[in-house]
Amino acid sequence: MIIEFPGTNAVPAVRKLDALAVEAGLNGRRTYDELHPREVFEVVRIARRRGDTLDQVAELLDVDFFMISDEYAAAGA
Repeated sequence: MIIEFPGTNAVPAVRKLDALAVEAGLNGRRTYDELHPREVFEVVRIARRRGDTLDQVAELLDVDFFMISDEYAAAGA
């Protein structure tokens, strides 16, 4: 006998990207600390695609470059 409780098979909620937050990050109006990690990655991915260097992206997000170096490397793959 299998007992199933409601909600045990529920898929965990997925947080969608906030497009306005990503846009604000790309324009330098949201810092690294104000963005969700998935939004940070999206900002880094878009900035790298448009040709920004690691230092430029770090300045855009107002963060030290080593904080986003992993995201920057992954965005180029």
